Amino acid sequence: MEFLDTFFWFFAIFALAYGAILLILPKTTLTPTIKKQLEKKGNSDPTDEEVVKKLKQFRIYGAVCIVASIVLFALLLTGGIFTF
Repeated sequence: MEFLDTFFWFFAIFALAYGAILLILPKTTLTPTIKKQLEKKGNSDPTDEEVVKKLKQFRIYGAVCIVASIVLFALLLTGGIFTF
C-alpha cells in the first residue's frame, strides 16, 4: 500500500500544478491549442465564440483539478487512503 500512497502524492501534486497552469496561462497561449483541438474534431474554421467557450471549459477543468488535488491532499494528510 506504500506504493499507492506515494503514487497518490505525486498525482495530487500533478493535479495541482496542471490546474494552476490551466488557470494562469493567458488566452493568447491557449488559443492555438484550442484551435488545433477543434480542427481535429472537424471544425476547420472555429468562430471566436467557440474558442471562448472552449477556453472557459479549460478554466473550469483547471478549477476542478485544483479542488480534486486539495481533497486528495486532505485525505493523504489525515493518514492516507487505506487507513481504517
